[in-house]
Amino acid sequence: MDAKVAVLRIVKVDNYGPCDIYLKTANGKYVSGLKAKKNDAGYDVVESDTKVSVFHKDSNGNAGIYYVIVPAEVKISVWNNDRCFKTTKDAGLTARKYYTLTSGPTSGTATTTVKLADGTTKTVKWVQLWIGGPRIATENVAEKMNWTEARKTGDDYVWGKNWHTPSLDEVEVISKNSMPNTDILDATYEYNNNRHGFTLKGKQPGYTNPNNTVFFPGLDSSIETYVEGKFWLTDEKVKGYGTSMNFTGSSEALYYLHPNTKDHTYSEYEVRPVLTINTVLWGEQNIK
Repeated sequence: MDAKVAVLRIVKVDNYGPCDIYLKTANGKYVSGLKAKKNDAGYDVVESDTKVSVFHKDSNGNAGIYYVIVPAEVKISVWNNDRCFKTTKDAGLTARKYYTLTSGPTSGTATTTVKLADGTTKTVKWVQLWIGGPRIATENVAEKMNWTEARKTGDDYVWGKNWHTPSLDEVEVISKNSMPNTDILDATYEYNNNRHGFTLKGKQPGYTNPNNTVFFPGLDSSIETYVEGKFWLTDEKVKGYGTSMNFTGSSEALYYLHPNTKDHTYSEYEVRPVLTINTVLWGEQNIK
């Protein structure tokens, strides 16, 4: 017999935001379980007048992928906290099919303190590329800067308190044995805005949307056959030295990606900010 159930693939996108998934039936009651019918592939949906969570994780920790069995072929709505993600058609979800659901947004915008020519504040797009990862700006700070400048925070930061230069802990996972970590990312050569570089694209469930990409330009001296670049990180792993993330490749592939913990602090490199806020909830992805 084929059970008439579907599977929610729940992606808890960070280690801080709450995740509380519950279901409602067409009449507004909560789904509290499934009761199998005797000698039948079907089942009865058990309803409740009070909320029953089908999946719950506390705010601290537990970023990852989880699976929950849910009713198929009946109309339901899927909720996380107070947000309705999806209301199915009367036919419901398709039995034995997986449906991916992220606990929060993986792209959005945030303002900076940078003023435009018309006096307005600049808004920058951000994306999250992997589970538990930071929200990365889709562009660099306009001017290169030294390590001391790059380490500033709060209102003193070049883009203001909404942003900061990432630490090694925040981005170290993109490197695996000095190579790009292909478990979570794909890297593709691109010539973008007169710069040779690489586009990183998420590949985990919930991160395969075309919007989940970030282009990292190489140095101005890069050519198609040899692309190299680096970006500041905030760590002082070796006293008196700064830390940078370095990459090397060509139009064929990105073949080196690794932090350098003994970089000269007076050197001026690119800076790619990430959002300061730990959790971006649905409805809050446009940070002011």
